[in-house]
Amino acid sequence: MPDAHRFRVDGHIPVLKVHYEPRPGPAVIVLHGLFSNADAQRFELDALATWGMAAVGMDAPHHGARRDGWLDGMPSLGPTDYHARLLYFIREAVPEVSRVIDHVVGEGHWPIGLAGVSFGAYTALAVAAHDSRVQATVSILGSPDWTPRDGHVTDELRWLMQDAPVHRPRDCARHPLLLLNAGKDPLVPAHQARDFAQRLWREFPRLGSHVGHYEYPESDHYMRAEDWNDAWGRALGFLRRTLYRE
Repeated sequence: MPDAHRFRVDGHIPVLKVHYEPRPGPAVIVLHGLFSNADAQRFELDALATWGMAAVGMDAPHHGARRDGWLDGMPSLGPTDYHARLLYFIREAVPEVSRVIDHVVGEGHWPIGLAGVSFGAYTALAVAAHDSRVQATVSILGSPDWTPRDGHVTDELRWLMQDAPVHRPRDCARHPLLLLNAGKDPLVPAHQARDFAQRLWREFPRLGSHVGHYEYPESDHYMRAEDWNDAWGRALGFLRRTLYRE
């Protein structure tokens, strides 16, 4: 088993860092889904370590060791308020991920990649758009477009959606990007990532050359085991190839 190290960044961001010795240079920050935590991604963290990278999990705001009423109250919210709270969580998480990047880079790790699942994928894309140190990004079941799936946009949502990576394609895709989505996903519309990739290929061919997109037509948000295994295999290969510059 790889070595596991637990610590807190800035005294309040719980981090789980996994790697084999000698400590590898490249590091991947893994961002978990809604209602989850860093430990729930231990399989993925260990897989990254086995592939020769340092894997860094972190509890998102209001999750894991920091779980509070903000998260617990979400199931009782209506669709519009639920989506607004999700976007608030993403906006709160983005600067924290950059603080973890500060710490990891300070430990000597480089280059830095991101891999996110669902809510974590939304966050990963937003961090990639804001932090140029991110050298490779994998989004699994996420979207750069923050439009609610029912299309109902309030003034509050319109304000929140201004920060969506879909509005910053050059920044989001300045480094290699892989988008993996489920065709039957009722929570994250698959067409949003697909449309974004196609726009990059069409309008920004220089950037689009290092943007990958793949869709699993038979899976929903809780992917079939064979599709999840394939998606994670693609993610591992992509991160290893891009971070090690093979």
